[in-house]
Amino acid sequence: MKIARIEASAHSRPFEGEVLRNALGANVKRDFVLVKVTADDGTIGYGEAHHGQNPTAMAEIIRNGIGTLLAGADPFDTEGIWERVRRQQVQTHGLGAGSVIALSGIDIALWDLKGKLLGQPVYRLLGGAHKRLRAYVGGLTLGFQPPDSLAAEVGKFVDSGYTAVKLRVGDTPKRDAERVARVRREFGDELDIAVDAQTRYTASDLAEVVAYCEDHGVYWLEEPFAPDAIGAYRDLAERTLVPLAAGENHYTRQAFRDLLEARAVSVVQADCTKAGGISEVKKISDMAAAWHLASAPHTSHSMLSAAANVHLLCALGNGLIYEADEAPVNPFRTDLARNPLEVRDGCIEPHDAPGLGLDIDEAMLADYPAVPGPCYLPGR
Repeated sequence: MKIARIEASAHSRPFEGEVLRNALGANVKRDFVLVKVTADDGTIGYGEAHHGQNPTAMAEIIRNGIGTLLAGADPFDTEGIWERVRRQQVQTHGLGAGSVIALSGIDIALWDLKGKLLGQPVYRLLGGAHKRLRAYVGGLTLGFQPPDSLAAEVGKFVDSGYTAVKLRVGDTPKRDAERVARVRREFGDELDIAVDAQTRYTASDLAEVVAYCEDHGVYWLEEPFAPDAIGAYRDLAERTLVPLAAGENHYTRQAFRDLLEARAVSVVQADCTKAGGISEVKKISDMAAAWHLASAPHTSHSMLSAAANVHLLCALGNGLIYEADEAPVNPFRTDLARNPLEVRDGCIEPHDAPGLGLDIDEAMLADYPAVPGPCYLPGR
């Protein structure tokens, strides 16, 4: 069995009136990079690479860069493929994080392909079992808005069965505190409330930030600082008992090694579409377990990344919770698979069909041609 070809395509869904605003700016479109790995018997594995704020460029890297290195390789040799790309494209003379993101999509597709060829779900190939996983509301939702409308939006999710949500912060500490306080007052201590600052806090914000997080029993404080500010994470961890979470902007196990050695976080959030695929995030999560830390993989943009996270969490001893993208408009989550995974009563579980278990409808992507450029516009 050999890899016959690797393909990638970029797709976008522009936003108009439904623009979400958070600490990164205005989210003006949803981007998705599909990866296909076809074996020489015609079997197809599907994966997703993060768009990297440049979806057409990412598809190009996969098609005419990393993908060309792997034609004729054994699709079951995911470790060997990972090492080959690491040496030739990640470690030296490549695009760094861009190469890791591209490899991530290929790796997810290879796991889907292997499962289909062997007739087994990915979670079983990873050494896991079918599990019902607790989910929280994340993704592109619960953005900056007046406290009352935010509480109303949270209420809809609570009514559907969710027991945990993640609010967007990183606006100003005062406005962030008002929003968190309003949601806590409305729903009491039964609701777990995580907050995500998207790297936008500074040292001068910390007194106010720690105060509102501690006063309102925040589940975790996510990415208060830039990913390389490991000293700041460590210092903050020493000042508060509120768990710190990070990892969606860290690439490969080497970056996480530094984060873990610094005792900087309590929750590790590697992203399967960014950090190196299912293979690498499994290693990162196992590393975290050695430090007695939890793993809560960061979600990305489509049903493919959702399924990758569900299968991975089913194989993790330290898996904490699944991040559900509940953005009101995301056809790559709702329409890409004919049999999408669904959160019911605040929980999600994998399909037991081979691979990731998804029946992908490639035809729907024709309605979403790529729109080049970033999906976040600061200051809007």
